[in-house]
Amino acid sequence: MIIDVTYGQDWDAASRTVLGPLSRERAASRDAAGEQYAVVLRDRERPQPIAVLNIAWAHDYLGVWAYDEQGRRTREFDLRRLEPDRLFCRHIAEWRYDSADMEEFADEAGRVLIDLYPDGTGGKISEPQGVRGPSLHTLARVPDEQRWMPAPAFGDWGWAVALAAGGPLPELTLAEAPVETPDQDGPAENRENTPAAAPAWCPPGPLRPRHLAEMFTPGTRFTPPDSQATGPYVVERVIDAGTLRLPTGRVVACDPGWIDPGVPFTVTVPPGAHPVQIATASYPTEHWGKSLHMEDFTGARLLVSGEPTVTWEMALRPGEDPRTLRDGEFYGFGVDTGTGCFVDAVAADTLTGGENTLPDEDDTDGIVVLDDPESGANLIVYPSGMGDGSYPVWIGRDADGEVTCLLADMLILRGQELLVDPAEPQRPAWTAAG
Repeated sequence: MIIDVTYGQDWDAASRTVLGPLSRERAASRDAAGEQYAVVLRDRERPQPIAVLNIAWAHDYLGVWAYDEQGRRTREFDLRRLEPDRLFCRHIAEWRYDSADMEEFADEAGRVLIDLYPDGTGGKISEPQGVRGPSLHTLARVPDEQRWMPAPAFGDWGWAVALAAGGPLPELTLAEAPVETPDQDGPAENRENTPAAAPAWCPPGPLRPRHLAEMFTPGTRFTPPDSQATGPYVVERVIDAGTLRLPTGRVVACDPGWIDPGVPFTVTVPPGAHPVQIATASYPTEHWGKSLHMEDFTGARLLVSGEPTVTWEMALRPGEDPRTLRDGEFYGFGVDTGTGCFVDAVAADTLTGGENTLPDEDDTDGIVVLDDPESGANLIVYPSGMGDGSYPVWIGRDADGEVTCLLADMLILRGQELLVDPAEPQRPAWTAAG
């Protein structure tokens, strides 16, 4: 079985074409540099590819897409390089098409989705009648040897053909398909003058921070939350929630009503007393002909220093690896009582899990402060945006890499766009956290 191998800067899944063809040498250079590129594997007996590999080692990612003879995607494998010489299979998707003319990813196409995690756990969703039919949710019983595979050397693509086909194949011969690559392999000055096209595909990535500084800037305006709103979201208040005492600097964010508060973040802050602020945003709306003023709690911020924040990163607990996150996923803290809190790890077990963490009904801002005389720590409770759910915490750092703040994002403003008066200068994407 002869498999033609074509390299490119990208693969356009919509048109099923290679974008920016690359020579083998330039593809190998991209591979070594961690830059994104695609590998297309075709059987000479059929026009459609057997498999397409999307590779981006800078993101520790290798994706394998399998195609049938009609050019429809039938399998997807999301592989992550969690160890230098091994790939972990993070996600598998399979589609079943009952007729030759059924469209790719049709609603009625049966599908199976499997998510796997390095600790040996995982889940499986089976939808034999497609997305509109019944679904069965079970544990993913995938043995460990099938969760991991050796990281391939560049040019060793035979395994991908077997993976796409769902089993061993006859002896394979890989042949480099001839391609014309004038822009990629010509003189450097020609390549530099050729404008780079936006990639058709990007590696999956975790949730990214958005609007964090603006969230705590009163007067900042955002697009309305829905069609019922009669005006924009406006950052209305930054509430002083009190001073959080952190004897050890090991911060826990959690639902204060839970008996098990969980473990602190891996990043610590200087021990001492640090202010906590709660941000709100409001918008006007109408209901049954009555004008209403709606106010939402959008974030809680633990201020550590007064230095400007120049970078943000996701706060993690021990064992949490951002390389295992798929598009838009995040590690966060769960909420089941409509409230979240900040507390030092030394007092987390003592101060959480009781009814006294619930805010007084007369306190419209929903803030509760509890003290632990023995450790000297305290706990500050704040409303968790729209209520129950899971929320990320972001770590802000200054130009020297020092922590400026921890910010619990209620994700309310994440989907909104900034509104700027044309007569006013555009606000920068990142501003001071203080």
